[in-house]
Amino acid sequence: MNLNKKLFMVGIIGSVLCFTGDMLLGCFAPSKEFGNSIIFPPFSEDWANSSPNRFIIGGLFGVIALLLMFCGFYAIYREMIVKKCKYSKLFIICAFVFISVGTLYHCVFAMTAYIYNKLYNLQVLEAKIIAEQLFFVFIAVASLAAVAFAILSIYLFVVSIRGKFNNKKWLSIFNPLLIMLVLIGLSKILPENKVVNGIFAWGQQSIALFITFIMFLIYSIRYNHYQPYIEKKEKEQCL
Repeated sequence: MNLNKKLFMVGIIGSVLCFTGDMLLGCFAPSKEFGNSIIFPPFSEDWANSSPNRFIIGGLFGVIALLLMFCGFYAIYREMIVKKCKYSKLFIICAFVFISVGTLYHCVFAMTAYIYNKLYNLQVLEAKIIAEQLFFVFIAVASLAAVAFAILSIYLFVVSIRGKFNNKKWLSIFNPLLIMLVLIGLSKILPENKVVNGIFAWGQQSIALFITFIMFLIYSIRYNHYQPYIEKKEKEQCL
């Protein structure tokens, strides 16, 4: 098995682990109101009645998962090197920003949920407001991850639709941003409950990356015969 296939498999494992962490952190009954921002819903009141260990484990899973998922992005970047895609470094830079900022986001999210849970059980009346205000401070920073994710997805779509991957344009359909938009649409039309909220509202990104890495792994197994060229090209870039 060549290195790219191994990297895709690690990325797939990371996306599964990330989905598990997302379910621990976000699989709760949705709230119809809004918190400190019109785009940021408040923390679910169900968090107050959950085990705090759930948020610790969910946060750890998210951090480890993001590091593993970077391997999947790196494998795609290696494929781009073979195809001599222009601006391929933009893709890996955006992937790095997405992973690094996303790691911070998961840490803060898990810690904030933990703080909310503890303050509520200590009968602090404004526990929810305090936790939301703390989390809201990091929304601007977290937006960098969203921007980076959008840029790398759009670039990947353009490269795929132009047939750079052995003219397998069907790869463009399995773009992470496109898959996320479909899942967001489903979250709007499906009945509201904590399972739908967890899977389609909180786990959408990990599901999208799982599908993307799976399809690129299939592509790599069936069509990629350029592993020696990849390794030679990477050595040249290091010189």
